[in-house]
Amino acid sequence: MRLMLLDGNSLANRAYYGIRPLTNAQGLFTHAIYGFLSIYQRLLSELKPDAVCVAFDLHAPTFRHEMYEGYKAQRKGMPEELAVQMPVLKEVLDALGVKRCELEGYEADDIIGTFSVKCAQSGCECVIVTGDRDSFQLITDSTHVYHVRTKGGRTETTDYSRERFVEEYGFEPPSIVDLKALMGDSSDNIPGVAGVGEKTAMDLIRRFGTLEKVYENIASPDIKDSVRKKLEAGRESAKMSYELALIDKAVPIDLQPEDCLLRGYDAGRLVDLFKTLGFNSLIDRWRLRELSVLTPEKTVEDVAAELLDSEEKARALLEKAAAAEYVSAVFSPELDAAAVCVNGKTAVALADTLPDYDGFLRGLCSAGIKKAAHGVKDILVSLAGRGIRAEGFDFDTEIAAYLLAANEGNYTLGKLAAAYCGEELPEEKLFTAPNAFSPLGGRDEAVRTIAKYAAEAYRLRGELAPRLESKGVKAVFEKIEMPLCPVLADMEEAGFLVDRSALREFGQQLSTGIDVLQGEIYALAGEKFNINSTKQLGEILFEKMGIPPVKKTKSGYSTDAAVLEKLAVRHPIADALLEYRRLTKLKSTYADALDRFIAPDGRIHTKFNMTATATGRLSSAEPNLQNIPIRSQLGGEIRKMFVAAPGMLLVDADYSQIELRILAHISGDEEMIKAFAAGEDIHRVTAAQVFGVAPEEVTPIQRSRAKAVNFGIVYGIGAFSLSKNIGVSVREAQDYIDGYLAHYSGVRRYMKEAVEKAKASGYAATVFGRRRDMPELTSSNRNMRAFGERVALNMPVQGTAADIMKLAMIRAAERIKAEKLRARIILQVHDELIAECPPEEEERVKKLLSEEMEGAVKLSVPLTAEAHSGLNWYDAK
Repeated sequence: MRLMLLDGNSLANRAYYGIRPLTNAQGLFTHAIYGFLSIYQRLLSELKPDAVCVAFDLHAPTFRHEMYEGYKAQRKGMPEELAVQMPVLKEVLDALGVKRCELEGYEADDIIGTFSVKCAQSGCECVIVTGDRDSFQLITDSTHVYHVRTKGGRTETTDYSRERFVEEYGFEPPSIVDLKALMGDSSDNIPGVAGVGEKTAMDLIRRFGTLEKVYENIASPDIKDSVRKKLEAGRESAKMSYELALIDKAVPIDLQPEDCLLRGYDAGRLVDLFKTLGFNSLIDRWRLRELSVLTPEKTVEDVAAELLDSEEKARALLEKAAAAEYVSAVFSPELDAAAVCVNGKTAVALADTLPDYDGFLRGLCSAGIKKAAHGVKDILVSLAGRGIRAEGFDFDTEIAAYLLAANEGNYTLGKLAAAYCGEELPEEKLFTAPNAFSPLGGRDEAVRTIAKYAAEAYRLRGELAPRLESKGVKAVFEKIEMPLCPVLADMEEAGFLVDRSALREFGQQLSTGIDVLQGEIYALAGEKFNINSTKQLGEILFEKMGIPPVKKTKSGYSTDAAVLEKLAVRHPIADALLEYRRLTKLKSTYADALDRFIAPDGRIHTKFNMTATATGRLSSAEPNLQNIPIRSQLGGEIRKMFVAAPGMLLVDADYSQIELRILAHISGDEEMIKAFAAGEDIHRVTAAQVFGVAPEEVTPIQRSRAKAVNFGIVYGIGAFSLSKNIGVSVREAQDYIDGYLAHYSGVRRYMKEAVEKAKASGYAATVFGRRRDMPELTSSNRNMRAFGERVALNMPVQGTAADIMKLAMIRAAERIKAEKLRARIILQVHDELIAECPPEEEERVKKLLSEEMEGAVKLSVPLTAEAHSGLNWYDAK
C-alpha cells in the first residue's frame, strides 16, 4: 500500500502565492483552494496512492514555543485572505473523503513524521508531499519526500529518495537536523551557532556526520580555530536548535495508514461546494463519479526558431527588427543566449555559435529597435554588467501586468502566458541551467524553450497594451514606470559604499555588550541557563527567583517584551533581559546581515522591486535598506556606516510631510490647504485646533499627539490603535480624532467618499491613475471589509506619493545627464533621495534634487524638499 501524506498548510500557502487572487460571488477569496485542488489532482495522477492523509498546523503554541520563545517569532501571521479559505478547504477535503489530521501542541511535520514510522512498521510505502525541507530528515528506503514548489502558475515537484538526498547533500537524511542545529534556519528562527553559515555547517556534517560527533572532535586540527571558538560559544544554542529542528515521531494520534484508504467521495456535496466557490468549470471538468485527473492545460506548440549561426543571419534579423513596430526579446540569466520574436517569427542567438555574439546583443539593444521584454530593469542591470548600455526597451510585460492587477504579487512570464494567452510555458529551468547551451546540456530542447518564451512575450505585449489603455493606466506605464527602469538599473549598478571595518567594529561592540549583559543576567539569576529559551527563562524568573508572574499561556509563563517591561520596576534582571534582546536583534539584523551583502567593490547593491507593493511604492531587498529605523539612535549608528566614496560626498534630499500635503490636495480641505500655503507648522496648527489653544501655547506633547493623529488619519487609524500609540485612553483618542475631523471637514468628507467610490468602482486610484482593485470591500468577512476600507483611504495618498517620488527620480536623473554632472543617484528610501557627487558639484546637486522633487507635479499645495550633504548617510540626513 502507498500512503500519500500532504503538508496541508505548506501546500495551501504555495497555492495561495502561486496563482492570481480569485473570489467568488460573495467576495470570499478562493485561489488557495483552487490551487490546492490542482496540485492534489496532479499528485493523484503522478503518484497513484492507495491512501491519503492531509496534516494541518493549528493556531496554538507547540512544545517548540515552550522550549524557545523566539521560535518562528519573525514569521508574519497567515494573511487574512488565506485564513478565511482554510476552513472551506477542509470542507472540500471532507467531501472528497480525504482523511485529515491535526493536533494542538504539534506541527503538521510531527504528525507526518509519526505516520511515516507507522508506515514503516506496517510495511507501507510512504510519500510525503510538502513545500518545506524540514521533512527531508524523514527520508528512508521506504519513505520519499516529494518537494513541491509553485512557479509561474505551475507546480514543480522533485522526488527525493534516500539515494538522491545523499547524492545532493553528501550525508544521510537524518543529519539534516544536525545541519540545522549548526547553521540555524531563518524561516523558523532557529538560531543555530552564531557565525556558522551553511557552507561551514555542510562541511562539518559531511566530515563528522552528526552534531554530537562534531563536538566530540572539536579539538581536531581539521577544525579551524575561528570555527572552534564559534562552536564552543554556541554549544548550548546548537543543542537547543537540534531539539527545535527534530521532528517528533511519537505524536499521540489514533489513525493508522489503513484508515486513510481512498473510498470515494460525496459527489453531491462537492457540487454544492464548487458552485458556492464559483468553480463551475471544475464541475464539468471533474467527473464526480470517480477520482480523476483535471483536463490537462493547453500547452504551447513548438515554435519554429531560426538558429543564428552566421553574421549574415544576425544582420538580416536586426534589419527586420529595426523595421518592425516592435519585437520581443528574452535572455538567459547568464546572457549566453537570446531569443527574438519579429512579426511572430522567432530566432535564437547563442554565445558559442554566433561569432560576434556581443555585437549582436549591442545591435539588438540599440535605441533603434523597440523591444518588449519581461523584467526590463533586471535585463538592463545584466547587460550593463556585460558592458552593454541598453536602450529601446519600451514595454515590460511584467510591469504592464502589475499595473493591470497590482494585488497579485506574482508576475512570472509563464503565469502571464497562462492568464492572458491561455498557454502554458515549459519550465524555465530548461534554459536557465548553467549547461543548458552546451552540446551535452540539451541544446535543442533549450533553444525551443527560450524561443517559446520569446514568442509568448510577443503575444503578451499585444494582449496587454490595449488593456493598459482601456483600464486607464497607460500614462502611468509610459510616463512613470518604463522611464524609471533605467534609473533604477543605474542605481543598482552604482550601489552604496559601506565602511566595512566600522560595521564590523560596531558588531564587535555589540558582541561585547551582549557578553557583559549575559554575565549580569547569570549573576542576577544565580546560575547559567539558556537565555533564549522561554521555558528556562520562565523557570528562572518565576520559580527560582520567585518573581510574581504577569501572564501565563497554555504553554507556560510568558516572557515577552510587555511582560519584561512590567517586571523592570521590580527587578533589574528584566532590564538586563530587554537590553540583551535589543542588542542581539541589532547584531543579527543589521551588523551581521549587512556585512554579508557587501560586494567585492565594497558597496551594497540593493535590488529594487517595482512590482512588490499594491500602492506603487518601491521596495528593496538583498538587503532591505527600507527597514533601517529613521529617528532612533540605532538607525543613526547604522546610517553612519553608509559613506561617500573617497573624494566624494553624499547629498540627501527629503520631502517634507508629502503624504499630508497630498491628503490636503485630494480632500480639498480648505483649512489644511491654507496652512500649507502659508508655510505653517501643520502639526502645531492641528494641535491648536484639537486642544483649543493658541498656536504659540501648544506644548511639545500636544504637538506630538496632533502629529500622531495627522499621520494616523492617512492610514485610517482607529481610536484603539491611536490610544496605544500615544499612551492615552481610548476615549481620549476618540476625542482627538473627533476634534480633528470637526476642524478638517474636507478630510472627513474625503474619508467617507473615498470608501463609497471604491465600493462603487471596485478599485482605488492615485492622482495619476494608478489603480488597486478592492475585492476586500465586498468580502463577507467583517475584518476583511474593514481592512479594505482602510486601504481605500490610504492607497490614493500613499500611491500618489510613490508616483511623485518616481517622477522626481526620473527628472533628477535626466537633468544630471543633461548637465553632464559626475553625480549619480544611488538610493531611494521612503521620501528621500540620495546622490553621490564630487565636492565641486555639491551646491548644484542640492539645488537640482530639491527643484526636481518640488517640481515633479503641481498640486493645490506646495511640495517642499530639503537637501543636506555629508560624508555619510547620517550626516547628510
